[in-house]
Amino acid sequence: MRDMFKKIINLLTFTDLPVRKKFILFSLGSLFWLAVISAIGLITMFDMSAKSKLMVDVIGPHEKTANIVVRKLRGASISAHKIVLYKDTERINNNYLNGKARLEDCRSYLKILLTGGRIKDYSRGTGQFYNEFIVLPLYDPEKRKFVEDVIVKVSNLEELLSELSEKKLSGKGEGTMLETLSEYDALTRNTVIVMNEYAISIGKEWGTFANIIKSRFNIAIVLISLAFAIAAMLSGVFGILISRSLSRPIKAIIGQIKALSAGEIDLTKKLDVASKDELGALSAEFNRLMDTIGHVTSFKKIIEEDESVEDIYMRLGRIFIDDLEFDNCVIYEVSSSKNNMKIVYPPEADGIELHCKRDIQLDCELCRVKRTGHIVTSADYPNICKYYTESANDIHYCIPIIVGGNVGGVVQFVCGKRGVCDIDDIKRKISRAKQYITEAQPVLEAKRLMKTLKESAFKDALTGLYNRRFLEESFENIVAGVLRRGTTLGLMMCDLDFFKQTNDVYGHDVGDMVLKEAADNIRKNVRTSDLVIRFGGEEFLVLLIDTKPGDSLDVAEKIRERIEDSKVKIAGGFIQKTISIGVSEFPTDTQNFWEAVKYADVALYKAKERGRNRVVRFSAEMWAEEKY
Repeated sequence: MRDMFKKIINLLTFTDLPVRKKFILFSLGSLFWLAVISAIGLITMFDMSAKSKLMVDVIGPHEKTANIVVRKLRGASISAHKIVLYKDTERINNNYLNGKARLEDCRSYLKILLTGGRIKDYSRGTGQFYNEFIVLPLYDPEKRKFVEDVIVKVSNLEELLSELSEKKLSGKGEGTMLETLSEYDALTRNTVIVMNEYAISIGKEWGTFANIIKSRFNIAIVLISLAFAIAAMLSGVFGILISRSLSRPIKAIIGQIKALSAGEIDLTKKLDVASKDELGALSAEFNRLMDTIGHVTSFKKIIEEDESVEDIYMRLGRIFIDDLEFDNCVIYEVSSSKNNMKIVYPPEADGIELHCKRDIQLDCELCRVKRTGHIVTSADYPNICKYYTESANDIHYCIPIIVGGNVGGVVQFVCGKRGVCDIDDIKRKISRAKQYITEAQPVLEAKRLMKTLKESAFKDALTGLYNRRFLEESFENIVAGVLRRGTTLGLMMCDLDFFKQTNDVYGHDVGDMVLKEAADNIRKNVRTSDLVIRFGGEEFLVLLIDTKPGDSLDVAEKIRERIEDSKVKIAGGFIQKTISIGVSEFPTDTQNFWEAVKYADVALYKAKERGRNRVVRFSAEMWAEEKY
């Protein structure tokens, strides 16, 4: 029985086969599982591709068409209102033709939903081309009935629009014209609601298909993971058994190295150095390697739990000075955005003697290490760096800290005079220092990234201004500072006039340009100590910190004039915008900060009511309610 078991083990582990055949069979087994995993992946990919094609070719275009129809209906509604408002015959006719064209577009697009075809979306007002796509026909009877009903409603809207235009041009039926307009608005609202419901139903189909794709993807992940786990388990089992059959003649040193490569070695366990020959030297070097790995592994675990990059720099510096026994070590942190370098170790660097010219701190591109990303040392090439201020007999090493593929810091070691210090010992210590730096690099990258992400969470991506979240996080400190100093906080709520028209007429790209130009003008007309916040879509809140009572109005007027005079270049010319500003003061108007914000907003709406492009100071009679 025992012999039979042994024969089975030998058969499974290819013990009786030549080494070449062992590896061939092992490779074939690995290739089999790789083929299984690849097959699962390919099947899943083709299935997901089919579902995605259905979403992109059918559902997506139908949803786009529904949204375009809604936009055209609203545009036609605007034209209908302008027909009633204008008295000039030409304007009335133009708006009638525009509205009629939009409704004809709606009817045409809806018919394409039924029959299929190509849709070209462009603005009737500006002629700007938006999009072009192909729509496949609807086959679902319920949806076809749905679309046919909407076509009837659009036809009714055309009749009402024509009736409205005739009454306005003829001058007859003035009394019933508003009733016709009201009927037109009601039918438009009803049609828009119906189309929105249609778009929502299509969106649900999109979500259903997305869930199906996600489900198929999850199943594929499970199958691939299962196949990978089985392959890994079998590979591990057979690998261990085969390695045993190959490692029988190998003694203690090779066994330890195998355990190290598998990560199963006790780093505190030392090899016995029983001789002074090559094996003894190998054992001694192996023991030193274990010490280094143990220290570096422990170091990485510790710095991963440190709170900040400054803590990591401090820990690195102490290891270089205390453990590796370097006499002189300086760590620089590079700021690529500011193009400078600052000393982060030693922590109090003002009193120490630096070995590099301070020019590199002002312009980091002057540093050879920062510029090249390579280690710079005078051990092989004296005077290699012209910004090193000490004697050419000094041996120094400057090692880059690579963070995110770029040089994020520089570690400088000054090791002593040439001919006095032990070069081999220095190189050994530098090699160990590089290991610590290598282990620290990914942790530094993660810490710096987290710091950057935290800062970016408080900035508006379009304008670069602080966002509302920043205000919510920091308003208590701002208020506390103003109250402590006994000063005034000026609040200006700014809103661009008729900004929606800019987006509607010129497009959102031009709207973004206008927002950025407005933000830049506001920022240039306040102090650096003041805060400019993008409060909403086209709303900006300016906090004038430690201002004098009444000065906020002067600043607001200056901003208003600057915006009014500013020209934004666009294709074919330029546009000018105006801004309305509401002003309140804290704690002059109220002891509650958010109430002061509301007061500024109330004053802003008063500015809008009074004709826009003006500054209005909040007064008590503007707000009669007890609480905001």
